[in-house]
Amino acid sequence: MKKGFRIIKFKKDKPVFQIKNISKSYDGRPILQKINMDLHPGECVGLLGPNGSGKSTLYSVIIGETYADVGKILLNGKEIQNKPIHLRAKAGIGYLSQQRSVFAISVYDNLLGICQLCIKGARNQIKMTEQLLDEFNLQHLRNIHASNLSGGEVRRLMLARLLINKPSVVLLDEPMAALDPIVVQDIQKYILKLQTFGVSILITDHQVHNLFDIVDRAYVLGEQSIIAQGTPTEILKSSKAIELYFGSSYRT
Repeated sequence: MKKGFRIIKFKKDKPVFQIKNISKSYDGRPILQKINMDLHPGECVGLLGPNGSGKSTLYSVIIGETYADVGKILLNGKEIQNKPIHLRAKAGIGYLSQQRSVFAISVYDNLLGICQLCIKGARNQIKMTEQLLDEFNLQHLRNIHASNLSGGEVRRLMLARLLINKPSVVLLDEPMAALDPIVVQDIQKYILKLQTFGVSILITDHQVHNLFDIVDRAYVLGEQSIIAQGTPTEILKSSKAIELYFGSSYRT
């Protein structure tokens, strides 16, 4: 898949999101050590690493499910590392989990229900619901019970719901997992659609080629720290990333 557009000159913008020297241990065992990363407005950034490298822990630290031992997390220039999970969401952190997390109601009501919590005024709530149905190709599914949706349809619904709270940054946890290749291409398109709303994206996925199709940059976690960062081309030239994650025979 090729991007239909690319936002350029990120480095001239101030980062919308920064992690500074984040460390986390459990029972004295280091999980994350001095992690530093940033996201610029509208940028799509990958997070790679083998199982046990700390990706899930880093996501938990960012959304506020757990707290870092040391370090800072900044969103739009303001520290949020001490805020609870609901205040981080209110500040502009969105999260899409691996699980099929939709309500057992219609597609329309899944969207409208969240709009009623986040948006003032019935007219505005309905307007946003209809806009998201259009943007994520869900109009023909509006009256379908969410439990009857396919895997790709559920992902589209979950991506649409992310936008209701107007996040600055969204974390996507393996959004393309367990999907057929043709559906993956469709979901890639809708992931990139988030950028058109000014949202910065941090995404992890074990299917590296699917991730590299859409990211501007990536970070690779290994041995509890960042072992490589850069564009997909730069990452694939990293001897450390090849040694600890890709393997010498990896081909894109």
